[in-house]
Amino acid sequence: MVRRLFIAMLLATSMILGGTSPSIAEDGDTSAFRDIAVGKDYRLRVAAALALGRSKSPGARPALEKALRDAHPAVRASAATALGAMGNPAAVPALKAALDTEPAPGLKRQIQAAIERLSRSTSKARFLVSLGKFENRSGVKDAMLGSLLRQHTRSRVAQFADIEIVADGTDVAAAGKSRKLPAFTLDGSVTQLSKRQGADGIGFAAKVEYVIREMPSQTLKGSMIGSAQAVAEARRAKGLRELAQLQSDAVAGAIESALQRAPLALEAASGSSVVPSGR
Repeated sequence: MVRRLFIAMLLATSMILGGTSPSIAEDGDTSAFRDIAVGKDYRLRVAAALALGRSKSPGARPALEKALRDAHPAVRASAATALGAMGNPAAVPALKAALDTEPAPGLKRQIQAAIERLSRSTSKARFLVSLGKFENRSGVKDAMLGSLLRQHTRSRVAQFADIEIVADGTDVAAAGKSRKLPAFTLDGSVTQLSKRQGADGIGFAAKVEYVIREMPSQTLKGSMIGSAQAVAEARRAKGLRELAQLQSDAVAGAIESALQRAPLALEAASGSSVVPSGR
């Protein structure tokens, strides 16, 4: 059976809004949900996002997270602001994904502010982690493997309540000192990606390795290694798209294999000199 792993990269930006925005219709939440989804005027969608942030309606968070992908930056900005104002920490992974892909420094700062606002009151983090260098060392010529590894890593680590990934460019050592938490940098690489074909079908075998460095000393504290295979029936994997999906699934499985031990590895790294590699 082929392992499937999908990551929704939600984009967000923010900006200072000027001018007059259309008002929300009198029927409240219902019109706001409609306007944020299909309103033709971006100002109407902006007003809807802010209204949903104030309303704290049960379905507001999913609607606002979807609006993070709106074509207009003002709408994405309003969605990020509204998510921060709602105070629901479940929105943090979507905001972090947006932060990871936002190129504008000013917009990144506002998204980061929303993340910090949600994290301060509810954070259960025991470790702070920055994502360092991610690369493809498998020998397979694929320029996307490094970024694929980085994206999947961020998504998987974000699922651990006791690990907080800081925004790119953040001084993780300073943040750790300020919050009295151990700080680490995680580097990752795809070390193996090979095609295989046999009686059970066609597929790929992948291996990934992570190195844990304590900050600010850059001391090596351990590594995590994972491997996985993704296989499909030969008749179902004839096209380039199917093969690319198998390759991605194998890498995603190897990432899961390695990172399932991440909290234990970081706990050991915070109290010992070197952590044995997981295989």
